Amino acid sequence: MKNILIRFVNGFCYSIAITTVIELIVMKLIGHVALLPEFAEGFANEVTAFCVQLLLVGVMSGVTSAGTILFELKRPGLLWQSVLFLCVMLAVWIPTACYLWGFHKYLTSMISSLASIVVTYGICWGIQYKLCSRDVKEINQRLNQKEM
Repeated sequence: MKNILIRFVNGFCYSIAITTVIELIVMKLIGHVALLPEFAEGFANEVTAFCVQLLLVGVMSGVTSAGTILFELKRPGLLWQSVLFLCVMLAVWIPTACYLWGFHKYLTSMISSLASIVVTYGICWGIQYKLCSRDVKEINQRLNQKEM
């Protein structure tokens, strides 16, 4: 449980920091906070809407980071771990993307959200695959040493 919390907090904090930097650059370029108008209408001002967006992006990333703990379960194989991780990730990303960016309404939002999901999943899965491959090699080396 401690590892899950640590991963959640790290993912949450990193995503907020990265999102803030990106938003500052975008604000410098376009002159205002980039928010979906339908989302921003639900708040008293842009600052509040942006803070809620940051919070939700943080939660989305925190859950993704915490979800990587599934790859450390010893019982299921990499396939089941991958499927479970994808399900956890999508359960948070899709509703958040719908609420914040109109994933279900706008093609651009759908494309950028799906690209983010694929890239994030791919990075997490790739890291875990490398770790799993390394573990298998170590096990095979130990077995070969015992045979000799």
